[in-house]
Amino acid sequence: MAFAWQAHPLTKAGLGIVVSVAPGDMVHRVGFRFSARGEHAACLTIDGDGRIAIEAWSFERGHADVRRVDTAAAVVVPAQVIPAEDGRIVLLRPGSGTHEVTVITPSDSGGHIEHRVTTVRAEGLRAFPSPDPAVPAMLVSYTDSRTVIQRLTDEGLEPVVGLPGMITKECRLTPDGRQLAANQIVDGERRAVVLDLTNAAVTPFAHDVGAVLLSSPATGDVLVAVDTPDGVKLGWLTPGDAHARVPGELNDIEGVVLPLAVDPAGDRLALKVTDGARSRLLIHERRTGKVREQPIPPGVIGFASAWTEGALRVSYSAPTHPSGVLAVDPSGTAAEWAEGHDTPETLPWCDARLERFDGPAGTMEAVVYGPDWRHNKHVLIALHGGPEAAWDLSFDPTLQRFAQAGISVIAPNQRGSTGYGAAHRAAIVDQWGGPDLADIRHLLAAVNTARHYPRHPAPMLFGASYGAFLALLAAAADPPMWSSCAVVGPFLSGSRLYADGSPAVRSLLDRLGGCTDLDDDLGPRDLLRLGPQIQAPLMVIHGEHDDVIPVEHSRALAQRLTADRRFIYREIAGGEHYPLSGRGGSALLDEVVDFLLSSVRDNLALATQTAPA
Repeated sequence: MAFAWQAHPLTKAGLGIVVSVAPGDMVHRVGFRFSARGEHAACLTIDGDGRIAIEAWSFERGHADVRRVDTAAAVVVPAQVIPAEDGRIVLLRPGSGTHEVTVITPSDSGGHIEHRVTTVRAEGLRAFPSPDPAVPAMLVSYTDSRTVIQRLTDEGLEPVVGLPGMITKECRLTPDGRQLAANQIVDGERRAVVLDLTNAAVTPFAHDVGAVLLSSPATGDVLVAVDTPDGVKLGWLTPGDAHARVPGELNDIEGVVLPLAVDPAGDRLALKVTDGARSRLLIHERRTGKVREQPIPPGVIGFASAWTEGALRVSYSAPTHPSGVLAVDPSGTAAEWAEGHDTPETLPWCDARLERFDGPAGTMEAVVYGPDWRHNKHVLIALHGGPEAAWDLSFDPTLQRFAQAGISVIAPNQRGSTGYGAAHRAAIVDQWGGPDLADIRHLLAAVNTARHYPRHPAPMLFGASYGAFLALLAAAADPPMWSSCAVVGPFLSGSRLYADGSPAVRSLLDRLGGCTDLDDDLGPRDLLRLGPQIQAPLMVIHGEHDDVIPVEHSRALAQRLTADRRFIYREIAGGEHYPLSGRGGSALLDEVVDFLLSSVRDNLALATQTAPA
């Protein structure tokens, strides 16, 4: 069993977060948070033109009441929204060293009132919900290696407790939230502590028993990750215990495990298990030690969850359902979408399925959209970014748009992808464009064989970020075997990215060995060297203000490619790392689809003209 550690909301994983924009009038939801007692939720929504708004959810009447909240000033990702117990929403707008705090209150007329409370000067600022209706949220600021927790009230901010270092995973030990368990990290050393918000006391746990994950306010117990000779285990304890109780069946789960929530009585624990490209929901019965699977539809559980007397609610997404809330009855088998948005049920979302493909080092799983790729005219292989990422059965607006155009989409989780064990993930360490490229080339050959190429057109190719780099390598490695290629935000090589990347990007390259040159038939994975080998019609898109992969990489590639091919370079003014999710992103995605399909048509027409009589 492995553990998934929930990232800080502002942390970028890998080579940037790729947030797809929703096609048409559909909204894509990000940043879900539940209130402390789980009766309210809030999130950000992104529409088809990249406009961002706030959405407020209430479950007080047993079903989801949802309202859109438009703010006077623009909201940008990674803003944070935190729902309060009385229906208010706290909005944190991040800045460079300063962060704006706004409280949004529902009005009697059905609208809302915005009140800018203050601006906080800090290196980092986040918030967690408060169970007290008079306190919309608790704020956690970090500056100069010191953390301060402040209470947000109608009058402003009230400092509660300060301590050295940084804290993570703060969770309630009491129903009123006056005592918290948390991890305190000072100079790289972690210890579990109790924070008393009534007297500002910081008390270490009686013994070093592991990292705090979550708690049961009803019982005061804490779920911890315990280091044992057999690896990291899940265990329960109270802060004064000398040893954690480590249930055997809880630690025999296969897959990547993320604890979600404890029921109001403290008797049951809900866990998300990542099983390749889909999620499973497990319930651990603390009294018996048993673990059982809770039926849910195929899809992906998010990070947000809340367990109330009425239901276990989790943020959830499925191929035909944009991110929303799934309400689960843990005592039975019912699992229902807490609808509440105004999406017409007739919108033509395409379902996805999982298929396995043989690879040079074993099988690999892929998410597949659309008609049977063996017989459909148009097939596209889509490569994910990261590289520590994976395609899954969540709603993906970009892949949906391809499928809506009649394209069969194969989205593989080649070596280097997450969710398939440590060996699969680590296969590309010191080998960027090695084992993963071998998997894609093997997949290409298998697809062409099954489709009786050239009876059917060769596949199209798409990738973003690291996936763009990998896609261009694939197009260069097998030049005549691709019908067209479109990429978003590629980099030229690991070494070139290291030379002009941010500290976070350099750290990733160091950790994964992204600058190591490969010595094989293809040679060093440098697109300035390999790019001219690409024969397929090519579209490269890059945001002018990409803060992950500098736009100069695509500019240099565009200058290197000669004019004896169909090549389009689109630099998006003001665009960021994934311009398809920015303003005008929906139209830009349409342009990508048109380019890919028209290239196939042109290739077919040329083949017909040059075929022998």
